[in-house]
Amino acid sequence: MKDLGEHPQTTTLSERAYGMVRESLRCGVYKPGEKITHRAIASQLGVSVTPVREAITRLVSEKSLSMPAPKTIIAPSLGQSDLDEITKIRVKLEGWAAELAAENASATFIRDLEHLHLVYCTHRRAHDTRAKIEANAKFHFALYAQSKAPKLLAIIDNLWVTIGPTLGLLANRGFEDNDGERFHEAAISALKARNTAAVQAAIVNDILTARLKILQILKPE
Repeated sequence: MKDLGEHPQTTTLSERAYGMVRESLRCGVYKPGEKITHRAIASQLGVSVTPVREAITRLVSEKSLSMPAPKTIIAPSLGQSDLDEITKIRVKLEGWAAELAAENASATFIRDLEHLHLVYCTHRRAHDTRAKIEANAKFHFALYAQSKAPKLLAIIDNLWVTIGPTLGLLANRGFEDNDGERFHEAAISALKARNTAAVQAAIVNDILTARLKILQILKPE
């Protein structure tokens, strides 16, 4: 997960805009159904509308964004059936990625993951919603990247882009429990014990617990 300033100089303006919007979706910056305008993104990046339009067209074609009407671009909004389908897929794929990561986890990697967890805890306890969501995503994707399965990681990433705005709702609806911390800590403890099944269980429980909370705030279909 990179900041805009970390992109290589060879990255085009369109690619920068694409990366920024996609990252914002994945980290829950946009709310479900929120309108996204070319001009707002262009202003944020300090570029013209043209490369932003190219990036948005690409994201719409990937179904990361929807365009219900000309010039109307909105962030993904999920109903319960969408959530249930994505949850089932996430349980299988993210659970598998966690198992593979456990097989590849070194002591150095575990220390790095512990640091990411501490960053997450710091933001959660400071009630910094946006930073907390971003830190949570960094923790999960650092773990999944350790699976050494880039195609699997790409699929998981696409799922998070779709569900990101909905996951972001949790951080803004008064859920002040420490479930995220507990599941992260369970995963780290399991990694240290080389217990692949326990790592998988920690991630699956995290996903399923989030689903139950989301159901409390989703409108009935």
